[in-house]
Amino acid sequence: MDDGPVTPALLLWSAMRVINQHAEPTSPHRETGRCAQCGEGACGMLAWAIGEVKRQRMAGSRAARYGMTGTRR
Repeated sequence: MDDGPVTPALLLWSAMRVINQHAEPTSPHRETGRCAQCGEGACGMLAWAIGEVKRQRMAGSRAARYGMTGTRR
């Protein structure tokens, strides 16, 4: 099944959902939630989600819109 291209809005929604999943308590004995990918250490899905939100926020910045990012010549 092909639902078409993945839009930036869908990526942002997915990333925010992963972040929220890690903030929600899963039981009365835990402060924060976990996702299915969480292991003993860091969670790869959470790292992706945080990186995606940062990437999209930076892409929406004024400098990025006018092509003023990168190295100077």
